Amino acid sequence: MKRSLKRSFEPATFGVGGLLGLALACAPVLADEVEDFYKRKTLTVFVGYSPGGGYDTYSRTVARHIGKHLPGNPRVVVKNRPGAGSMLLTNELYNTLPKDGSVIAVVGRGMPMEPLFGTKEAQYDPTRFNWIGSANNEVSVCVSWHQTAVTRFDDLLSTGMVVGGTGPGADTDTFPTVLNNVIGTKLKLVTGYPGGNDILLAMERGEVDGRCGYSWSSAKSRQAAWLKEGKMRVLVQMSSEKHPDLPDVPFIMDLARDETQRQVLELIFARQAWGRPFLAPPDVPAARVAALQKAFMATMSDAAFLEEARRQNLEVAPISGDTIERLIKRVYASPQNIIEAATVAQADTKKIQISKASVPIETVDGAIEKVATGGRQVTLGAGGKAYQFSVSGSRTAVMVKGAKAKRDTLAAGMRCKVTYQGAEAKEIACN
Repeated sequence: MKRSLKRSFEPATFGVGGLLGLALACAPVLADEVEDFYKRKTLTVFVGYSPGGGYDTYSRTVARHIGKHLPGNPRVVVKNRPGAGSMLLTNELYNTLPKDGSVIAVVGRGMPMEPLFGTKEAQYDPTRFNWIGSANNEVSVCVSWHQTAVTRFDDLLSTGMVVGGTGPGADTDTFPTVLNNVIGTKLKLVTGYPGGNDILLAMERGEVDGRCGYSWSSAKSRQAAWLKEGKMRVLVQMSSEKHPDLPDVPFIMDLARDETQRQVLELIFARQAWGRPFLAPPDVPAARVAALQKAFMATMSDAAFLEEARRQNLEVAPISGDTIERLIKRVYASPQNIIEAATVAQADTKKIQISKASVPIETVDGAIEKVATGGRQVTLGAGGKAYQFSVSGSRTAVMVKGAKAKRDTLAAGMRCKVTYQGAEAKEIACN
């Protein structure tokens, strides 16, 4: 009896054909599990920034196409959850949001680096996230507004300028600090703006002189007119490689004075490789992670997605989730002395003056001139000026003829009073 029992568990009794048959039988079961899950779910894409900026634009463009590449073809919705340069969302994704594959996020490219540099607010381990991919790598730039006296990089060394930021860990806050500490610029930082669009609005108003840590892909797609008209000047580019669009703009790596400085800058700007990363929480079932990663890369070659990206002038140079994971692990294996020097370069604020942004709540009356993306973007004409607002589905109260309404009911020609803070409408009341 014992010999018979032992023989029944010997691998040879299955045979090669039996093992192959077992493997083939299991594969559809896994596929069916993923399809059964997603066809009953809505996939939510959280964005760690306010509507209308580069992170939001890439997120919504991908979201409009990724669902058809996922088994079960789930409905995909995008929700903005701005705060602390996307640190708020990164912490929530790791600690509290569902870990079943129904939620993914797009966060600041600097978020994976924060624990490495000892940021206490970063309550997560980047190596445990499930990285889905990025639609592009990135070069960041410092820009100045045309009404300031800052016209070239050398002006940042002599007189400096005031730049806007969104919060600790964001490029807008980290890069000015690094430039002051490593290169010797004289930048000042006003931080706490909800998103990049709010910083651009502050530049127009004269509240700040510029922005440092501005994605070049966003600048040339969202503010092409400013660049063409000379309203925005590009002062320096920051990444591990120069951008072909900017051959004559100073490159951060060329400004290093010795090899140690160069290694420090290479570590800090390693984040540029993963552009605007999409990621899922830890502990999501492996089959669902694999499906999300495969769907993301399929979207990157989807003809409809590429055509929409082309129309919006969005750069598409995809990087896979597996590649992002490998790059992050390589960063965390950097020499300790370089990590320590990079930590000081980003965290030491003795050489940069920092103040808190005050974003007023204001009201304007006028006529809607343009409505875009289902009411998410509204242009209002008033007093000969065009005001552009982002309209949140949850944070913006919309009223039409005294009754609550959805943002997709807004239309060109409506007379409206808009209460807004920065670039986001708080309330829209239309006749």
